Amino acid sequence: MVKSINPRFWFPRIPEIQWVGLYCLILTSWFALFLFGIYQSHHPVNLFDLNDLIGSLIRPHYHHLDFRFLFGMWGIMALAMMLPSFVPTLRVYDDLRSAGSGSGAGFWALTLGYVAVWLIYAIAMTAIQIYLISLNILPDAMDDSNIYPIVILFLLAGIYQLSNFKDRCLTYCRNPLLIFLARGEVGLKGEFYSGIRFAAWCLGCCFFLMALCLITGMMNIAWMGLLTVIITLEKLPDLGKFVSQPLGIVLIATSLIIYVFQ
Repeated sequence: MVKSINPRFWFPRIPEIQWVGLYCLILTSWFALFLFGIYQSHHPVNLFDLNDLIGSLIRPHYHHLDFRFLFGMWGIMALAMMLPSFVPTLRVYDDLRSAGSGSGAGFWALTLGYVAVWLIYAIAMTAIQIYLISLNILPDAMDDSNIYPIVILFLLAGIYQLSNFKDRCLTYCRNPLLIFLARGEVGLKGEFYSGIRFAAWCLGCCFFLMALCLITGMMNIAWMGLLTVIITLEKLPDLGKFVSQPLGIVLIATSLIIYVFQ
């Protein structure tokens, strides 16, 4: 006897739809960065000229004074760079959901809380960048002899990588169950607040790394891609310890090299 085919077999399960939606959001954010990079180019970009296209995507951009435009850039950067590092946490939540401690809507409430904090960060960085532009101390505007902002930021980022507070933040990022088990309310509101907590610890981990975009150039796709890989790797429990502190040493060394040889 031939068994009948369940029609639902042909449709993806709800958890699968959620993951497809998340990855689509990440890919859309990176595609938007690609478009921003082309739009900011100082000359028309020939999409069929590989050298011209790559040059437009890795060329630093600093001097936009429109708040909405800059916020759009920082907001999309935050989504593109930080959502990949949030995937392991969402996988833990998906396991909890399978065990009955979560829901499909909670998946998105958790993500929304996480994104909300990074959008607030984007607002703050937009204001900081506009202020720095007004002072003419970003790399392409300041005098060649005034390397101190670059040196100081790399030095602070390196020292912060080696700090106990950074290590404490990474403890929560690498062990999301610590926050999930401590949540007082299971539901959309509770998941949203959990997303905020995760983002707060994540912000503690990555604040200086993201701030380096101020001196390496906005919409530098190569730099943002490298940072995304680094941020994601240092949050992994097994690999992170081999990334975080060595990166701090590299940043401090970079600061000293710039100071000595510039």
